[in-house]
Amino acid sequence: MITSYVDESPTKKVFTFEVPADDVRKATDRTVKALAKQVRLPGFRPGKVPPEMIKRRFAEEVKGEVLEHLIQATVGEALREKHLVPLGKPKIGDLKFAFEEPLSFRVDLEVRPAVEPKDYRGLKVPAGSAVPTDAEIDAFIGRIREGHATYEPIEGRAAVDGDFALVDIKGSFPKGDGKDFEAEKTMVEVGGEHTMPELSAQVRNAEPGVTVTFQKDWAADVPDKNFAGKTVLYTVHLVALKARVLPTLDDELARLVLTPRDGEAAEGANLAMLREKVAESLKREKEQAVKEARRRAVLDGLLALHEVPAPETMVESEVDSALKDYARHLTREGVDLKDAQVDWNSLRKEARPSAERRVKEYLILDAIGDKESVTVTDTELDAELKRRAQAMDLTFGDLKGALVKADRLEGVREELRIDRVLDFLLAEAAVVL
Repeated sequence: MITSYVDESPTKKVFTFEVPADDVRKATDRTVKALAKQVRLPGFRPGKVPPEMIKRRFAEEVKGEVLEHLIQATVGEALREKHLVPLGKPKIGDLKFAFEEPLSFRVDLEVRPAVEPKDYRGLKVPAGSAVPTDAEIDAFIGRIREGHATYEPIEGRAAVDGDFALVDIKGSFPKGDGKDFEAEKTMVEVGGEHTMPELSAQVRNAEPGVTVTFQKDWAADVPDKNFAGKTVLYTVHLVALKARVLPTLDDELARLVLTPRDGEAAEGANLAMLREKVAESLKREKEQAVKEARRRAVLDGLLALHEVPAPETMVESEVDSALKDYARHLTREGVDLKDAQVDWNSLRKEARPSAERRVKEYLILDAIGDKESVTVTDTELDAELKRRAQAMDLTFGDLKGALVKADRLEGVREELRIDRVLDFLLAEAAVVL
């Protein structure tokens, strides 16, 4: 029975319980009888060992079984009575147990907060346009031309802005707080927006064959942690100067671009067809961007309408997942995690605000899904798994088997369910200009 209940917060509850001595006695008797069927002791036939001897010889085993049964049953009944959904493992304290006496204990519990969704129909979302403009099409084709550019040698003069310099770069850390590096035959645009200004300043007005050195103090907030807050000494050798020559924008370039790597260009491939294909590609991108902007507006609206606490257990799980994804990304990029100077504690702090938001979003969407009876059938789940398997170059059976083995199949179903809730909210939203 519950002897006290403290509602500390929407996510933290504290119970104290007392189980009557008679219930402890019954649970002990059941445990002893079950153990007696398994125990073999000299001088006793199977199943005939006296209960008191079992309690005495196997006191710790009996105590453990009785406690596990009584605590699970007692806490489970209390959660059902209070309509609470636990998160993580309950913390048991102040435990007092002895055979033939009442059992008492305290439980500190984190639970999912109750969410009552409201006003989620008619949320305002931006209109947006998925139709690409001529300027956007021209800019895209301009990037295609740059991708097919050739580079011709420049001789007899020094480098000026707009030239492309072929350089060998070496970097060292005077303070010993980084790993030396070098990059040979690297092409950089002198004065280009993606070129380090200090490098452009040193190469500008220089001729091939010149080697320059300069020092750069990187700011503490630069994205690359290998350089953030550090001083780097650069040595740059100017190997050659080149001029970028863009191909003529004509049907010949269009046919080249429209020719698959293994195959031939479509019949009638020309500049008009290239513009048409670019427009289609940009439209798909913009449609996705508009949908994402609307999804974000819906989620912003829901968070503004609902004050939902983020349970610590769920937040920590979300942070762990984000850091694992980042670690996998680094590994795919060829980074050795053992040697990488990654401040994981700092990354945990940086990841926390986003993790808290995602937890709150999920709790609200889940509550709306319950209210609207949104479900995902086995057939719909299998259809999604087939789509994913094809994209991953796996068989449906292999992917589903792996998910079942990892106990993640229902997680995929829940992802689909939450996506379906979002689609429902987008269909009910009010588009504003």
